[in-house]
Amino acid sequence: MTNNSDKLRSLILAALMVFSVFAGSIALTGSAAAQAGNLNSGSSYFAGQDVTADNLDDTQDYRVRAVEDGEPGTLIRTLDASGSTIEFTLDGELSSGDFVIVDESGDVVVFDDGSLQSTEEPTESNTSDAEFEVVSQDLTAEFEDSSVGNSGGSATVDYEIESDKRNDYNVNISADGLDDEDLQEIFGDAVEDDVSEDDDVIEVAGDTEFNLDFDGQDADTYTFEANVTDSDASDADDIEVTDTGDASADFDDNVYVDQRGDIVNITVEMENTDEATIQLGQESNNGYALVAEVTDDDEDGVAYVEFNSFTAGNPNETELVAGDDDTDVTVTSATDLGNEPSGTDILDSTNYDLFVTEGFQNSVNSNNADARATLQLNDASVDDLQVWTAPEDTYDDLDGEDAENIDNYVDNNLTQTDSVAAGDTVVVQVQASGLEGALENRDTGDSASVLYGQASQADASDRLVGLNFEGPPVPNQDEPEVPVGDLTTENFSVIYDDENDQHFVVVDSTAMVDTFENDTDYEFDDGDEFTANFTVYDNSDLVDDDATVTGDFDVEDRDAELDTNEDDEIVLEAASEQEVTGETNLAPGTEVDLELDSDTSGDPFVKRPEAVVQQDGTFTATADFSENSAGSEFTAVVTTVDSDDYDGRLVDASTDPVTDTPDTDTATETPDEPTDTDTATPEPTDTDTATPEPDTDTATEGGDTATETGTSSGSGPGFTAALALIALVAAALLAVRRNN
Repeated sequence: MTNNSDKLRSLILAALMVFSVFAGSIALTGSAAAQAGNLNSGSSYFAGQDVTADNLDDTQDYRVRAVEDGEPGTLIRTLDASGSTIEFTLDGELSSGDFVIVDESGDVVVFDDGSLQSTEEPTESNTSDAEFEVVSQDLTAEFEDSSVGNSGGSATVDYEIESDKRNDYNVNISADGLDDEDLQEIFGDAVEDDVSEDDDVIEVAGDTEFNLDFDGQDADTYTFEANVTDSDASDADDIEVTDTGDASADFDDNVYVDQRGDIVNITVEMENTDEATIQLGQESNNGYALVAEVTDDDEDGVAYVEFNSFTAGNPNETELVAGDDDTDVTVTSATDLGNEPSGTDILDSTNYDLFVTEGFQNSVNSNNADARATLQLNDASVDDLQVWTAPEDTYDDLDGEDAENIDNYVDNNLTQTDSVAAGDTVVVQVQASGLEGALENRDTGDSASVLYGQASQADASDRLVGLNFEGPPVPNQDEPEVPVGDLTTENFSVIYDDENDQHFVVVDSTAMVDTFENDTDYEFDDGDEFTANFTVYDNSDLVDDDATVTGDFDVEDRDAELDTNEDDEIVLEAASEQEVTGETNLAPGTEVDLELDSDTSGDPFVKRPEAVVQQDGTFTATADFSENSAGSEFTAVVTTVDSDDYDGRLVDASTDPVTDTPDTDTATETPDEPTDTDTATPEPTDTDTATPEPDTDTATEGGDTATETGTSSGSGPGFTAALALIALVAAALLAVRRNN
C-alpha cells in the first residue's frame, strides 16, 4: 500500500513539474518588470531589489553568471542553497545587466514564481529562456517652487515624484528637522498606512503629484529625501519655509461704480495667501448674494474678477469670471432673483455689499470679512450719436480695430461730418452705457453680429438694441429703413469701447445705399439725407421705455474740383515743385490721384502727382516741370473721381531780382573837421543797385500776344509808379515816428 502511495505521489509531482514548466514557458512570454520577491526567468528587476527562489538542490551551490554572447559568462556571485532556498540582493555587480543562474554542472536553471522548474543545457536558446534582467530605476522628486510660506494660502506647494521606467512603486519620505507627525500633517491623506514612526519616515505612492501644506511648520530650509521602498532609486530636493505672517485679503477700491448691465471689474489684493473668498450682495439687504472662491494662480498678490450685472439675475448664466489668465474663479453658491432668459431680471440700480476674506469660506459677511466695499450700480443711459467719415480704403483698417486705437484715426483720416461721399466709410459713434454685459454674454461670434445681428435672424422682440438707417421720406409711404444688421457683417463691424461706454459702428456706405435700393423702393439721388437711429429697446430691461438717439448725414456723389485762374486755366511754371490745388467732398485722409497730360509737339509729357485730402477738404499735388518747356499746354483731370477736364499751360520759370553788391574796396574820405554827431544828418549815398529790365520776350499763341514779365518782383507797366507811392508812404510814416 505504501509503495503504491509513493508511486502515485511521484506521478503527481512529475505531472505538476511538466505543467509548471509548460505554464512557466507561457508566463515568460512578453513578461515585464517584476516586483521584488520571487525570481522569474525572463523578467526584469530593479537594482536594489531582493529576490528569492526555492525548490533547489540543497546539496549544491548555485552561481549567478553574466550573460555574454548568449551564453553564461563571467561569474558574478555564488549562492548557498541550504534549505533548498536562495535569497540575494540585486546590488553591486548585479545592479545592471542580463544574468542567469547555473548549477554545479553548468546547466542553466529556469525559475517560475520563485521556484526551480528545470535545468537545461546552456545553449543559446536555453540561456535566453533562463535569464533575467536588472536595470537601475530612475527617480525625480522635486518641489514646484523653491520656497513656501507657513500660513494661509501661501503655505501650499506642489511636490511631484515620478519615474520613467516604473509606474507601481512606493517611496519613503524623510526630512531632517521634521518628524513623522510633521510629515503626516504636510502630506495629509496621501500618507500610506505603514508609517515608520521610529525612523521619522512616511511612505507614499510613487508617480504622484502632491499638494503639500506647510501651515504651522517652523521657518527653515528642509531637504526632502525620497527613497523607493524596494530599490535603490532615490532623489532629494530642498524647500525653504518662510514666516509669512497673517494672511489677509482686500479690495483695491472702496466703491465700484458702474451702470446696470455693464461688467464690473473688481481687483482682489492678497497678502501671505493666494486664496480668497468674495461675496457680492446680501439677501437681507440686496435680495441677491453670490459667493465665489478666487485663486491668485501666479501668486503676485493680485487677482482680477469680472462681474456681469446683465446676467447676474439669471441662474443659468455665468455671473462672475476670471479677469485674466492668472486668476481662477469658482462660484460656490448664489441666490438669484429669477429664472427668466437672459435679458430679464437684470440687477436693480442700487448699492450692493462686497465682502472678502483670505482662504476659502462658505460665505463672507461683516463678521468674518477681512475687508468690505460697495458696488454702486446706476441706471443705464443712451446719451448721444455722432456721424464720422473716413476714406473708402480705411474700412479694412477700422474693421476689427481695438477701441484704444481709435484716437489714432481722429483728425487724421476719421472726421466728424454731416456729409459723406458715396463709397466712403461711415462711422456711427454711439454713447450708451449698460450694453457691455449683454455683448459679452452673447459673444458667440464677432461683436457686430452679436450686438445687432440681422433682423431676419431674430424676432425684433428678442433684440436688445438696434441701429437703423432711415432714408429720405417718400410721399404717401413709410420712410425707407434698413437695419445695420441687414448689411451683413462683411459690410459693417462694431468696435466696442467699454472703458468709455461707447461703440463705433463702421459701415461701407456703398453697401448701405445698395441695400436701400435692393430692399426698398428707394432710388438714390445725389445729396440725399439719411438718419442713423440707435435705440435700446425696453424689452432689454435696461430702460423703461425705448431710448433713442439719432444723427443726420447727406450722401453725395464723389466729386473733386481743381483751382484755376480767372480764365479757367491752370498756369504752372516750367520748374520743379509746381503745385496743383483743389477741393473735394472725399473724406479727409483720402489719397487723390491727378493726371497732367500734354501732347504738345516737341514736349509731350504725362505727370501723375498724388495728394492727400486735408481736414478742410482741400488738397495740393506737386509736380516737376523743370525738364519741360514754357508754352506747352496740358489737360488736367482728377482720376480718383469722375472729374471734369481742365486746361493748363506752362510759362517761363520766374527769377528773383538781382541786387549788385556795393564795391567794399572803395575808399571813404575822412573829413578834416570833426563831425557834429548830435545834429548831423547823414546824406543819402548813391548805391550801385541795378533795377532789372522787364523781360520783353513776347510769345504769340493763336494770334494773341502775351507779354511775360520774366521776374517775380512785379516789374512791368505801372511798377515805377507803385515804387514811388510806396516810398511816399514810407516817408510819411517816418515823419510821424520822429514827431512822436
